[in-house]
Amino acid sequence: MNLRCTLFCLTVLPFILPVPNVARASVTERPLADLKEEIETTRLRLDELPLRLIRESGGTLGFEATRKGDGTWVEVDLLETRPFDTIMLIPTVAISESKESSNYGFPDRLQVRIYTRPDDKTGTLLFDSAVTPLNVLPNQSPVIIDCPGSSARRIRITAHGLPDFREAPLNVFSLSEVLVFDDNRNLALGKPVTGAGSTEHRPLWSRKYLTDGYMPFSQPCSRDFTDGSFCRIRVPPESSTPVSMTLDLGREYALDEIHLYPVHVGDNFAVFHKTALGFPKQFRIEVSNDATFSSPAVIFDTGAKDYPSPGHRLACFAANNASGRYVRITALGLPPHPQSEGGIFALAEIEVIADGAVVSRGAKVKLSHKPESSRLVPAKLVDGMSSIGRTLPVREWLTDLAERNRLEVKQEALQTELQRRYLRQSRIIRNLGWSMALIFALSVVLVLLQRLTRQRQIYRLRESLAADLHDEIGGNFSGIALLCDELAHEDDMPEAHSAQLSTVADIARTSANTTRSLVRFLESRGVTGELLEKMQTMAKLILAEHITEFDIQGEKHIARLAPKEKWHLLLFFKEALTNIVKHAGATEVVIRLHLTAQRLTLTIADDGKGLGGTEGHKPTHLAMRAQKLKAKLSLSTPPGGGTAITLEKKL
Repeated sequence: MNLRCTLFCLTVLPFILPVPNVARASVTERPLADLKEEIETTRLRLDELPLRLIRESGGTLGFEATRKGDGTWVEVDLLETRPFDTIMLIPTVAISESKESSNYGFPDRLQVRIYTRPDDKTGTLLFDSAVTPLNVLPNQSPVIIDCPGSSARRIRITAHGLPDFREAPLNVFSLSEVLVFDDNRNLALGKPVTGAGSTEHRPLWSRKYLTDGYMPFSQPCSRDFTDGSFCRIRVPPESSTPVSMTLDLGREYALDEIHLYPVHVGDNFAVFHKTALGFPKQFRIEVSNDATFSSPAVIFDTGAKDYPSPGHRLACFAANNASGRYVRITALGLPPHPQSEGGIFALAEIEVIADGAVVSRGAKVKLSHKPESSRLVPAKLVDGMSSIGRTLPVREWLTDLAERNRLEVKQEALQTELQRRYLRQSRIIRNLGWSMALIFALSVVLVLLQRLTRQRQIYRLRESLAADLHDEIGGNFSGIALLCDELAHEDDMPEAHSAQLSTVADIARTSANTTRSLVRFLESRGVTGELLEKMQTMAKLILAEHITEFDIQGEKHIARLAPKEKWHLLLFFKEALTNIVKHAGATEVVIRLHLTAQRLTLTIADDGKGLGGTEGHKPTHLAMRAQKLKAKLSLSTPPGGGTAITLEKKL
C-alpha cells in the first residue's frame, strides 16, 4: 500500500508543480508564435533590403588620425552656411587576411558641433552619443544622425574613447566618409576638410578623402539581377581620336553631382575588384551648353596623375552647380585590354544629378568609338541599371544599409531568444522524460515486489500443503503398510489373507512414494532437478520384467519446462508405463525422449498385442495429462505390431 501511494505521488508531481521559470516566463514573455512571426517578418524585410557588400577594392580609404589620448576631431567646411537635415558617418572598414571585415578606428563616443560663421569659435553642440546613444553600433554600416531644420557652414566631429593604434602607444580615429544631406543632395561632397593629426599617405589616407565620395561598400544598387548592363569600348593602339562618352540631357541643368559606376565582373575575379575593369586611369569630366564643348566647365580633371581605381565602388564627383546640357567624360589614359592589344574604356552607368534627382535617365549617348559588342550598346549607360542591379539614390541606399544593420542586430537577438526558449523547453522535456522514466522504473519495481510477495505466499502455502501431505497422508500410508506387514506375518493368519495383506502393503508403499513425489513437487525440488533421473528409475521399477531401451537426446532443454509441466509429464509417463504392464502383454518396450530448443517429443513403443481396432480411442488419463501439458497425443501401430504412444509439445 505504501508503494502504491508513493507511485501515485511521483506520477502527479510533475503536473502539480510547474517549472518556476516557465511560470515566470508566462507573465513577462510574448508567446512563442509571436516571436517566430517577428523573426519571419524581420527576415522578409532583410530580403528586401540591399546587401552590404564589402570586398577588397581600389580607391581611397578615408580619413585617419593617430595621436595620444581623446578629443581627436575632424571638420568639414561647406564654404557657406547651408541648411541640412541629416549627417551620415561612414566607418572605415578593415579586411583581414582571412577576408573578415571589422570597423577600424571608430570611437566609443561621438560629438557633432556646428558653426554658422567663419569666425565662430564655440559653435553649437548638435549631437552627443553620450546623451542620445546610437541605436546600434555601426558594425560596418552608416551612422545616421537626423537633425531636421539645422544649418551650418562648418561641421566638426570629435571622437572620444578611441581604440589603440596597432602596437604603438597611440590612439586612432578613422572615418571613411562624411555626408551632409539636404534632401537628396550631399552638400559635403568635394568640400575641404581639416583635422588634428591627419595621416597624409596618398592614395590611401588623407583628410581630403573624407569627402571624396568613396565608401567601403559596393555600388548603391538593389538586388535586381542584371545580365551585363554596361558599355565597353575597345580602342585600337593606332587610334588617335580622343576616347569619350557624351550625354545629351535634352536641356540645360544646374548640376549637383556626377556618378560613374565601374563595371563589376563577378566575385571570381578579385583583381578587378581592386582595379575596375576598363575604368580610365586619367580622365576629364566637362559640362557644356553646346555639343562642341567650345567653352566647357571642367568638373573634374586628373591631369597627368593616375586616378586611384575605384574597384567595384561608386565614384562621385561634385558639379558645384555647373550649368549645361551636355556632359562628356574623356579618357586620357586607358588600362590595357585584357584579351587583345589596345586599351579599354568601360562603365556600367553614368548618373547626372540635378536638384537631388537623376536627370540622365534615358539621355542620348554618343561614343567616340564603336562599342566592342552589339550587346554592350551606349543606352546601357543611362538605363538605371549597373552591372550589379538597379541603381538607388545614395541617401536611400545608405538609409537601407543602416536599417539592414539594425534589423540584423535585432534578428540575432530574436534568434538568441528563440534558442533560449528551445533550450528551456528541451530541459523541461528532458526533466519530464527522466520523471516518466523514474515512474516507469518504480512501477516495474512495484510489480516485481508484488509478484515476489505473491510467490512467497504461494510458496508458504505449498510448503504447508506439502507438510500436511507428508505428515498426514504419507504417514498414514506408511502406517497401513507396516500394519499389513505385521498382520501378514501372524502365525495363525490364513495364507490367502496374508497374500492380500501383502498386496495392500505394496499399494500403501506405492501411494506413499507417490505422495513423497507430490510433496517434492510442491516444495519445488526433486522433480525440477531430477526429472530425467526419476523417469529412468520409474521405468526400471515398473518395467522390471520387460526388456527396456531408454534413449534421451537434448537433455539440457528439459529446463525449459515449468515445474508444473514436469510434474504432468512424469505422471503421463507413469500412466503410460502402467498401462503397458496391465494391458499390452508386451515383452519389450522402447522409450525415446528427444528435446530441442523448440520441441519435446516422447515416444513409448511396445511389442504387445496392439490397439486391437481401437486406433481412434485414447486412454482417458493419458488424454487428460496431455491436455494439461498443452501437448499433442497420438497412438499408432508400428509395422512390426504393438503400440506406439507419441507425445509432442512446443517449448
